Formats: sequence, structure tokens, C-alpha cells
Amino acid sequence: MNRRDETRAAMLAEIKRAARRLLVSGGVAAIGLRAVAREVNLTAPALYRYFPSHEALITELIADLYDELTTALMELGCESEGDLGAQLYLLANGLRDWALAQPAEFALLFGTTIPNPDAEGHDDTPGHQAAMRFGALFKELVAQIWHEKPFPYPADDVLGTKLVAQLSDEAAHFHGMPPGAIYLGLTYWTRLYGLICMEVFGQLHWVLPDAAAYFEAQLYEIGLAMGLDCPAPE
Repeated sequence: MNRRDETRAAMLAEIKRAARRLLVSGGVAAIGLRAVAREVNLTAPALYRYFPSHEALITELIADLYDELTTALMELGCESEGDLGAQLYLLANGLRDWALAQPAEFALLFGTTIPNPDAEGHDDTPGHQAAMRFGALFKELVAQIWHEKPFPYPADDVLGTKLVAQLSDEAAHFHGMPPGAIYLGLTYWTRLYGLICMEVFGQLHWVLPDAAAYFEAQLYEIGLAMGLDCPAPE
């Protein structure tokens, strides 16, 4: 990389840091191109030399945040030493900890509308690719759990033909798991994700001042259903 490329890379990084500061201080609506340009001492037209549109800046920021989160969770997963129950526990709690520590970033990744993945060109965006890398962590873990110790799952006739057809289309991404097992994996993911969202967005305060114990109990119950030896709630 020559000096010119290094200078450009440094400015790209600074622009994204500025966008993140604005996100934290004022939410997604605060990340205007003019506001970002002021933060890095550029004119708005000059900013377009680095990002052609507001959407391009947002998707790059999303990609960076997903990769940051994925890296943090992968490092936690390495601490499990092959224990799948411990890995599930570490990843789930790691996601919750990251979300609570960085609610604005979490809201951008998980609290905003996601474009239709079938839309033309969507698969090629940095944000989508980074989201797939994040999602692969949990897909791979569920598939590994299933193949090492298959857990009970509902029969196809319980789920219905329409749902089974959709789940069957995803089987390759879950290393050949049957539709019912994928259904349970998805159910457990949405359950944990929903709990984290409700806690981050303050929707559990009316009954749980501290939702940590509830999250631990839910995680333990999910682990038992999957035949895992997860740490019991204290």
C-alpha cells in the first residue's frame, strides 16, 4: 500500500468512527453526511469521494459492527475448549453483554429494517456479507450440536407443508439437519434474540429490574432441551 492509499484508508476509518460517534449520541437519524463531514473537517462534497451515498456509509458501518461483534464472540467461543454447552452459554451471554454495553450499535444492527435478501445486489453489500458471517456462528453451533447429539424435534406434519418447504431450502446451510431440528434451532435463536431486544430497549423493566437471572434461566432451559450440559442458574 502506497502513501496515498494509506492516507485514504485512514480517512475512511476516521469517517466511520465519526459516524459511530454520531450514532451513539443521536441514533441512526444523526448520521447525516453533512454532520459526518463536519466531524472530520471535510466539506460535504469532499465526503462523496470516500462514500458515494448515505446508504454506502451506513452499510460500511454495519459491516464493521457485525465484524467487531463476530470477532468478539469467536474469541469467547475459543474459551469453551470443545464443550458445546459452554460454547452456547458463552456466545449467548457474549451477545447480550455486547448489546447492553453498546445499545445504539445493537439497535442499528438488530433494531432496523433489513432489506429483502432476494433484492438484486443485496447479497453483495458489505453489511449483508458481515451479517452472514455473524449468523454462521450460531448456524454452525446448532448444526454441530445436532450432529454430535441429535435432540428431539417436531415431525413435519406438526409444522405444516409451507414451513417445512422453507426450512428444507435452508438445510444445506445447517449441514443437512432435518426441518424440525432447524425449526427448533431457529426457535431458540429468536427466543434469545427477543429477550435481548426487550432488555436493551427497556421492555422488561416493568417486571424485571435486572433481567440477567431470567436470561440465564431461559438459556439453561434451551440447553437442556438440546441435551447440553449448560451451567445452571445461580
